[in-house]
Amino acid sequence: MKTKILLIAAYVALTLAGLLVSRPALAVQLDFNISAPTSGSVSYDGTGGGLIGTNIEVDNAVGLSTPANANVTSTCLSCVLNFTSGAFVNAGGANTNNNGWWRFGSGGTITITGGLQLQGASDIPLGSTLLSGSFTSAFVQDLGSQFKVTFGSFTDTKHPDLLAYYGLAPGSPFEGALTLLFGSANTGVGDAFSSTSVFSGNVVNAPVPVPAAAVLFGSGLIGLALRARRIRLTV
Repeated sequence: MKTKILLIAAYVALTLAGLLVSRPALAVQLDFNISAPTSGSVSYDGTGGGLIGTNIEVDNAVGLSTPANANVTSTCLSCVLNFTSGAFVNAGGANTNNNGWWRFGSGGTITITGGLQLQGASDIPLGSTLLSGSFTSAFVQDLGSQFKVTFGSFTDTKHPDLLAYYGLAPGSPFEGALTLLFGSANTGVGDAFSSTSVFSGNVVNAPVPVPAAAVLFGSGLIGLALRARRIRLTV
């Protein structure tokens, strides 16, 4: 089981890295990275509420193709991701391997709080709100063998010092995508689940309007669950 977790987590990280840094013409993005293993929890209570993520550790932030400090990684200081999506919409896709899905609507909130160690600039202090926004949608796919992957889209704003460091205009609105791999026992499709085994993930942002690269990123996430499942089947 531990080998499967490490392989799937490594695959998620490598897939995200390829999507984010392999394109020479990549548009401006601000990304927050979550490396395995990490603390925190993901849950749904099964009664029609939202998908909830609580105190998920965030490791660093990086600006890609930003006007200033492009590709410079800023280390997170006690950063945590918290979110509550909009209400449960529907579920389906069950089969003999329990590979079902849960869909959630718009609303709710997403935040990343903490500090950032900025190279060559004053640090953003602990307890700061680095990202604050609301979900447009969220989706959970059951991969079987007690793994699930979460996808979400949202709109948000950033801490002004973070924007200034990467050369972006104060108050710039962003649209973003969230992905998290976590472990959870198989349950009936649409039923409650809860996990404190959160593995790798990523929070990707692009200034509004969303460029083509961000759309491609979202398309890549859709195939992530299927590819991760293929890894599980070959282990």
